[in-house]
Parts: sequence; C-alpha cells; structure tokens
Amino acid sequence: MIITYIMFSLLIILTLAVFYLIIRLKDIRSDTDSLCAKFHINEDMRKQASDTIANINKEMAVINQKTQQINDVMSEVRGLKNLFIMPKGAGGAGERILEKTLYDILGSSMFESQHRLSCGVVDFVIRFKENIVPIDSKLSLENFNKMLAAGEDSKRAFWRAFTNDVKKRIDETGKYILPNEKTTDFAMMYIASESVYYEAFIKDKQFGEDNTLIDYAWRKRVYPVSPQTIYPYLMTIVQGMKALKIEENAKEILGKVSGLKYDFERFKSIYGIIINHIKDACNKHDGEGLTSVAKIDQHIASLEQKSK
Repeated sequence: MIITYIMFSLLIILTLAVFYLIIRLKDIRSDTDSLCAKFHINEDMRKQASDTIANINKEMAVINQKTQQINDVMSEVRGLKNLFIMPKGAGGAGERILEKTLYDILGSSMFESQHRLSCGVVDFVIRFKENIVPIDSKLSLENFNKMLAAGEDSKRAFWRAFTNDVKKRIDETGKYILPNEKTTDFAMMYIASESVYYEAFIKDKQFGEDNTLIDYAWRKRVYPVSPQTIYPYLMTIVQGMKALKIEENAKEILGKVSGLKYDFERFKSIYGIIINHIKDACNKHDGEGLTSVAKIDQHIASLEQKSK
C-alpha cells in the first residue's frame, strides 16, 4: 500500500510539472516574440531561442512518456493487489480443488467426502489402515480482504481480527479429532488460497508482532496445508499404504511358510516311522531271516543224504 501511495504522489507531481512547463513554454514564446519585436533580435538569436524551445518540447515528450509508464505500473500494482483479494465463494471452489487433488493422488478408494462423525460432517476423510484422517476445507476471507485494502493505520486491527478468524477455523477442524471413532490423533485444515496460507502460517511477523498461528494450530494437533503443501502429506500416506501392503504380503508369506513348515514336520514324522519299520525289517532279515534260510538249507541237505 505504501508503494501505491508513493506512485500516486509521484504521478501527481509529474502531472503538475507538465502543466507548469506548458504554461512556462507559452510564456517563453510570448516573451521571445515581444523581445524580438522590441529589440529587433537578429536571426541567429531567434534560431537559438527556437532550438531551446524545441529542446524543451523534447523533454516534455519524455516526461509525458514517463508519466504514461508510471500509469501503467500503477495499473499493474492494482492488478497485483486484486490477485491477493479472494472473491466470495472461493471456499466452495477450494473444496472442489481439494477433492480433485485427493482423487488424482490417492484414488477414489482411499478417501470419502462428507463423512459423518458424532460432532458433525467433515469435508473429507482419508482412509489409512483401520483409521481415518479428517481433512476440512477452511477459508476466512472477510477480514483478510479488508486488511489488504485498508490503509496502514487500519491494517493491524484487521490483521488481529483475521487471526481470530483463523483460530476459530482451527478449533472447528480440531473437533473432528475423535480417536474413539477411529480418527487419527490429528486433522488437516486445507486453505485453498496460497496468499491466505502464507500470511497466516508462513510469515514470522506481522506489523511488528510475532505470528503464532502455526504454533496454535500444532497445539491443537491441526496441520494447515495449501494446494502446494498438501502434496508431501498425501505422498507420505501413499508410501505408508504401500508399506502396509508389503507388511500384509509379508504376513501372508509368513503364514504360508508356517503352514509349509507344519506339513514338513508332519511328513518328517511319518517318514521317520517308515524308516524305523524298514530298519526293523532289515534287522529281521539280517538276523532271523538269514538264520531261517540256513536252517532250511541244512534240512534240505539232510533229507538228500537220507534219500541216498
């Protein structure tokens, strides 16, 4: 706003200077004609005077050009200020932008809109493991826009009113933290305007005072995010979900390994019994079997001798 006042003052000064030079130029021309007529100034002196007037005309053209440039700069400054003034109804647009962001990064299966809790309806919840992460879209514009449009004497008052508005939005978001309803122990507050987010949570000082809004939000376990800063939070959740799937797959593999181990132990037990039976059969073969064969051979030999 100070820059705007300086530019405006400079424009007024230059405009007055141009008018003054135009008036002086007319006076110089009139005085020159009078002097020429009165004192019969020769042609060389008249030419010098004409050259001087021509130079003055050139300087005036330059001044007019600079004045136009200042006008253009002031128009750009006004346009820049309008960028920071958020229009009414931006909150609804911010909610739609948030939904599009969640859909693009998480997919439709990982979030839900207008989720009902015991304390009210939260704009969105993100599903993470067995819990849900509440995320609500908030935007306090009235006092913010007044602060931008106000003079330096009034800005501080509108800033304080704006901070009170933001604290109320933080409190409203914090009420959705309900662990007994399977929410996480934190909530996210989405601010659709980067300029509002910057003024509220990034600037360390405002009008010579410490900006404590971010500390207030953290104490309430509310994490403010904007269209640009929400991405790292969502990617952290995505990576967490991937890690969860890996963990679930690992558990499934371990379960199958445990089943395979049980089957192997059972097979080993049965195989051991079979081996023992085989060993017993071998022992009987090597012991009783061979002895019986030898006795039979002896009986056969004895019978053969008697038959002779």
